[in-house]
Formats: sequence, C-alpha cells, structure tokens
Amino acid sequence: MKSFSEEISLGLSKKNKKISSKWFYDFHGSKLFEKITKLEEYYPTRTERKILKENKIEIAKKIGKEAVIIEPGAGDTKKIAIFLNCLKKPKKYIPLDISEDYITKISQNFKKKFPKVAITPKGYDFSSNNKPPFKIKSSENIIIFFPGSTIGNFETNEAVKFLKVLKSKFKAKKIIIGVDLVKDIPTLISAYDDKKGVTAEFNKNILQRINNELGGDINLNLYKHLVIYNTKKKRIEMRLKSRKNNNIKINGSKYLIRKNEEIHTENSHKYTIKSFRNIVNKAGWKIKKTWVDDKKLFSIHFLNLDT
Repeated sequence: MKSFSEEISLGLSKKNKKISSKWFYDFHGSKLFEKITKLEEYYPTRTERKILKENKIEIAKKIGKEAVIIEPGAGDTKKIAIFLNCLKKPKKYIPLDISEDYITKISQNFKKKFPKVAITPKGYDFSSNNKPPFKIKSSENIIIFFPGSTIGNFETNEAVKFLKVLKSKFKAKKIIIGVDLVKDIPTLISAYDDKKGVTAEFNKNILQRINNELGGDINLNLYKHLVIYNTKKKRIEMRLKSRKNNNIKINGSKYLIRKNEEIHTENSHKYTIKSFRNIVNKAGWKIKKTWVDDKKLFSIHFLNLDT
C-alpha cells in the first residue's frame, strides 16, 4: 500500500492531478464530516437513518443471530447504533476506519452504550491490499455493514472488485449497504456545496494534511472548492481549483499548479436500483431486499451470496 506521501506525490505529478478522497479522513477531517452529516443540504445521512429506523426489525431478522458485524469506514458509528439492540445475541462489532485515533475515541462512548457487545475498533484502510488486522472465522455469521453510499466513491470496476473482496478477504456471508440514488442536479450540488462552507473546508483538509504531515507550505486561500455533476458518468465530482499559479512544496519536491488548474479529490457515483443491481450481480452477490425512502432519495440493500 502506498503511503500518504507517496500517493500525494504521484497524484500531483499527473497531468490531470488527482488525490484519493480517503485522505480527507484524519481526525480533523472525520470531525468535519460529522458536521457535514448534520447540514440541512446533506440529505443522505438523515434519509439513510430514517430508512434504518423504519426497517430495523426486518434488517435484524435478515442479519440473523450471533452476528459478527464488520463496518469498513465506520466513522461516527451512529448508524449501527440504530439497530444493534434489535439483533439476536450479536457476537462482535468491528468498526474500521482509516483514522485510528478517531475510531478509537468514538468507540469509547459506543462501548458504554452497548456493554454486552464485544467491540474491537481497528485503524484500517479498507481500500488497501493489506490483510485485515483481526482474525476471521469463515464459520461465523459475518455481516458487512457499509452505509453512507461510500460505494459511490469507487469507479464501477473498483466497486465490483470491492464487493468481491468482501467475500474473499472478509469471508462475508451478507452485506447491508447504503446507495445514493440518481436525482435532480440542484439537490445533488447543494449537498456537496453547502451555504456554511463546511464541505469546502472538508475538501481543503487534504491540503491542510499536506501542510501538517508532509511539510507543505500551501496557502489554502489560493484554492476554490468546486463541485460539478458529471451527467455522463452520473456522479458528483469535487475538485480544488487554483486561483493563480503556485508551487506546492513537499519534502523538498516542487509541484507547479497553474491558474485554473484543478486537483480532483472525490467522485460520488449515483445509482438507479437497476444500475446498482448490475454491479452486485457482477461481483457474485444478489440483492435480496431493497428499502427506499418516500422521496426516492436513498436506498439500502440487503445482499447475500449468489449460490
């Protein structure tokens, strides 16, 4: 797995500059994303929570007894808390997050709320090829809980590959997954470009991390938070647009960023139920149940193996 330093150097060396969205999430970035989820414009979190609350009994039945629940990119762990008490004798909950500091701190409060569940937080980049930092018994009832439409950050072929990895590396039998749906463009744009500028600060946190961790000297004010909807690819794209020529200096290396040049920081693909089913089927899974809110903004799917 490439380090933060290696990936930044590689991304800024390209003609079309690009940095993976996973690098938003140091401790500060994770706290900023918590703020985003509470914004008026950001519909995905509150809509997904509503779906989970309304269907928690059925979801718990689908998961089954003595579940080992693994949550890649767990963040604030608030969504699993909605239905954890409904599960029959849950065995273990393993929240994974790229920011180990953040997930360790969050899990301290979580353990107090659910003292009967074994909770073992781990710092782990689920997009890496590294082995999971815990033992997995394939005989157990292993569930992947993957809310928040994080699957949308992957390119289509990467999404298929990731769903396959959940089967091979994590020995998953079932998946509960959140998927954002295609909708009108103004709703999408405002969700990623809020009036308070929290998402802009979140986007620029990648530049702040370069300053903090790699000895960078970037003036964040030289970059504009930019959000577009790519109609052809059905995805939101977040970028950082340079207001004028400037050099980014990292560990003795220089990267020229020209005026109006953009650093591509995130994709968030939006799906229809049909287009998501195609990806699921290619990865060897089957959608057994889909829950959607009244306004058809968001969806949650229950998958199990196509056997």
